[in-house]
Amino acid sequence: MPSKSCCRSCPRCNDCPVLVAARARAARREETTNLVATLVEDVFVGGRFSRTLPDSVTRTLESLDAARQGLTASATA
Repeated sequence: MPSKSCCRSCPRCNDCPVLVAARARAARREETTNLVATLVEDVFVGGRFSRTLPDSVTRTLESLDAARQGLTASATA
């Protein structure tokens, strides 16, 4: 009667549950790594996901920049 030891001591096959689980984990890890790399590249380089900001956001940012420049100019005077 064969002992029930780890499958690593036996010849491996394609439907080994340990190998199937390991392949699934590797595929998820690779997919996540690729997704993160794509998102980082899009943020820093401006890729296919780049878009323009809404007008209200652009106006608000411009007014904040103007206010900051006004404070900086008055602080140095």
